[in-house]
Amino acid sequence: MRRIPWLALGIMGTLSALFVGARLLRNCPIPLPECPLKAHLGIPCATCGLTRCVMALSQGRWAEGFHWHPVAVILGLMAPLAILWDLRRAWSGRAYPPLPESLAWRLGVAGFLAGTWLLQVVRGI
Repeated sequence: MRRIPWLALGIMGTLSALFVGARLLRNCPIPLPECPLKAHLGIPCATCGLTRCVMALSQGRWAEGFHWHPVAVILGLMAPLAILWDLRRAWSGRAYPPLPESLAWRLGVAGFLAGTWLLQVVRGI
């Protein structure tokens, strides 16, 4: 029995929406709003620079995208691997593996997110 590759569909849909949105924003005469956290507290949030990163990537400017949000570019480069893994998993009829329940895994994800935010703060994006 074939399974639906929800992860692959979600990634492809998200990347498509980001690409189209970035192309539309590039031609929009309205300026992008400033990050509320940065405007009020003077420090960037973990996603500061993400819009400019996606806009640069939609135009093929990888170095500029990496400057604005390096983690997003790295995750974007890993997306095809996740899509292929999910399509293979769905084609073979296997279910999704259960999420890890270990505290170390959860702390690692939290540390990654905190590290992303700290990187943006240190870089002053």
